[in-house]
Amino acid sequence: MERGMEWGAVRACLIINPKSGRGGVDLSEALTVLQAHGWEVAVRRKLHGGHATELAREAVRAGYNVVVDCGGDGTLNEIVEGVAGTDAAIGTLPGGTANLWAHETGISRNLGVAALQLVSAERRRVDVGQVTVNGKHKQHFVLMAGLGIDGAILTHLSKTLKNRIGKLAYAPAFVRALPALHAVPVRVEMDGLHWQGQVTQVIAGNTRRYASFTRITPDAYADDGLLDICLISARGPISAARQLTTLALRQRPSPASAQTYRAANITLTAPVVLPLQVDGGSVQLDEQDDLTAEGVVYCFALLAQSASVLIPRTYDGALFRPTLTSDVLVNVPLQPVAEAKAGKGHNHNGNGHRKDSHDGKEKRWRVEVTEVGADTITAIKAKNGRAVRVVVDTNTTLTDGDGGETPLWGALSTVTAGDTLEVRGRKGDVPGTLIARHVEIANADNTPRRRKRA
Repeated sequence: MERGMEWGAVRACLIINPKSGRGGVDLSEALTVLQAHGWEVAVRRKLHGGHATELAREAVRAGYNVVVDCGGDGTLNEIVEGVAGTDAAIGTLPGGTANLWAHETGISRNLGVAALQLVSAERRRVDVGQVTVNGKHKQHFVLMAGLGIDGAILTHLSKTLKNRIGKLAYAPAFVRALPALHAVPVRVEMDGLHWQGQVTQVIAGNTRRYASFTRITPDAYADDGLLDICLISARGPISAARQLTTLALRQRPSPASAQTYRAANITLTAPVVLPLQVDGGSVQLDEQDDLTAEGVVYCFALLAQSASVLIPRTYDGALFRPTLTSDVLVNVPLQPVAEAKAGKGHNHNGNGHRKDSHDGKEKRWRVEVTEVGADTITAIKAKNGRAVRVVVDTNTTLTDGDGGETPLWGALSTVTAGDTLEVRGRKGDVPGTLIARHVEIANADNTPRRRKRA
C-alpha cells in the first residue's frame, strides 16, 4: 500500500479478462457484495496479453491497496508481475478455465461466495519464482514453470478453441505436441548439487496442483523460499503412460521415472531449445536466437515472500509452512493441575467457573506489526519490546480516514508488517495475548493517520 493513503478503507481494482472462461465473467453479484462491505471498487478490462501488468502497476500508483484477478491463472500471473515487491495485496475472483490458484487456496467458483471470502480474507506473503533463458526472456510465476512436453502443448494450444470448448481444447494440442515427446540430455545445478541425465519434462513448482487433475510437486510450500524441482525422464509411450497413471491415481510422480529436489536457485543447460511455460502460459522462444554454441541455459530463482495474497479464512493452510507448536507456546508458563480454592487468588462466578480476571479493565498499547494472520496480528510492544498476539474478532473496530469507525474484520488487508498500531482492549487469559476492541494506525509522530482531503 502507498503510504499516506486512507487507512481503514479498502480500495480495490478489479482486473477482468473478458475472454476468460467460455462466457465471460459476470461480476454483478460480486460487486454488490464488495460494495455492501464498504469496499471502493474500480473495474478495468484486460485488452491484450501483458495488459493486466500495466493495469496493476497503474492501480498501485493510484493508491489501490488491493488488486483483484477476475480472469484465470494467466491474468493472475500478469498481476503478480505488476504488483510483486509492493504493499498491495492480490485477490482472486476466478473466471478462467483451469483456475489452479483458486483451487489451490479454496476460493469458490461461485463469484458471490468468492466475494464474501475476499472481504474477510487473510493476508499472506508468498514467494514469486523467476526464470530466464540465456539471461533473457525474464518471466515471473506464482504457480510453476515447466520445460518440455507441457510447454509444447501450450505452444500448440488454440486460444480461440479454448475460449469455445474450455479444457477440451488441450486434447488436439497434446496430439500436435507428441513429436516433441523425447528425452533430452541436460545438466542441472541446484544450490551446489549437480545432476546429469535425460528428461522429457521439468517442473519448477512454487505450488502443488498441476493441469487440474494432479500434483507434480505435492510437498511444495508457497512461502518457504524454495522451489520444488521435479525431473521426469519417462521415455517412450509405455513409460509415459505409467507416469500419467501414477500422477492421476496417486497425485504424485512415480519415482520409477521422476526425481524431486528442493532448491532456491536452479540452472539447467540443454543442447536444444526446450518449450517453456509459466503459470500455464507459453513463453515464445526462438530456435535460432536462443540456441548458442554452449546450448540453452535456463535459470530459475525465487524472490522470497515478495507478494501479498488474500486467502480465504476457511482455507486449511496446506500451501503454507505449518506453525510449530514450539513457536506458538514460547515462554507460556505451566498451569497448576490442582483446582484452586475459591477466594484465594481466583475469581469465580456462581456456577463455580473461573471468571476472566481482566473483565472491564480496558487498556491501551502501542505496538509495531510483524505479521498479519487469519484472526490475529503478531506485533512487538513499543514499551518493552515483547512479542504479543493481538486477537481480532467481528466486534473489533478500526479508525478510518475520516475519524469514523469501521469493522476491522473485513479490512485486515489494510494492515501490514511495519505499521504502528494504537490498540485498545484487554489482556487475554493466555499470556502475551491482547483482545482488541479498537485499533488505530498511527504515524511515526504518534498522531493518527488521516486521509488528506482535496
